[in-house]
Amino acid sequence: MECKLALSVFRFDAKTDFLPYYKKHFITIDRSLSVNDLLAKIKTEDGSFDYPKGDLAALKINGKALFSNVSLDGIINSFGNSLTLEPLSTKRATKDMIINTDDFYERFDLLDAYVDGKDRPLFEHYMIYHYASSVLDLHEGFQGDALFAFAYDMIHKHPERKREILEVVANEHTGIFLHVKLCKKIYPCGADVEKKITELKNEVMKLKPYPNTLVEKFSHHIELL
Repeated sequence: MECKLALSVFRFDAKTDFLPYYKKHFITIDRSLSVNDLLAKIKTEDGSFDYPKGDLAALKINGKALFSNVSLDGIINSFGNSLTLEPLSTKRATKDMIINTDDFYERFDLLDAYVDGKDRPLFEHYMIYHYASSVLDLHEGFQGDALFAFAYDMIHKHPERKREILEVVANEHTGIFLHVKLCKKIYPCGADVEKKITELKNEVMKLKPYPNTLVEKFSHHIELL
């Protein structure tokens, strides 16, 4: 079934633009198609538009991070016919929906010594969780929820390195005690990842039962925002 969508699409080219802007599109599309198909249709209307491709391509729609292979039907049911499309991080945008992800891969380096190089694709799968967190906007050094979910997987895959991994994410200034719940920031709600992060925090508490109280207060304050 076809439907008409009113789109507000983030546009920015780091090579030529001083400030980003939003361009309006009114597109009729079969709702059984994917967000990828929608992005491709936008490009047919404006050849200068660009977006990430591949299995892990992602963006934000109405403020929620999601993989662009998801069905439009679910998106429309959840958000309606008026949609705002943005990159995972507007301040890291290089070309429209494409962003610079250097900061994300720098987080992998924090655990690189304790994991296998073959584990990197699993870390990449968690990318949307890194950029979905509101904490990252407040604290550039925040290790990120992608790293925490990945760390949970790694302490089970590499139990002999469990203590070293937990000590990394236990950092009082950038680590897991700054995490806030992500469900309202992800589509669909990442309950499985949230569970991993909660269990990882419990493991950290066993290792370090008395975390910095200022960190706990900061975490609690963010959750109230």
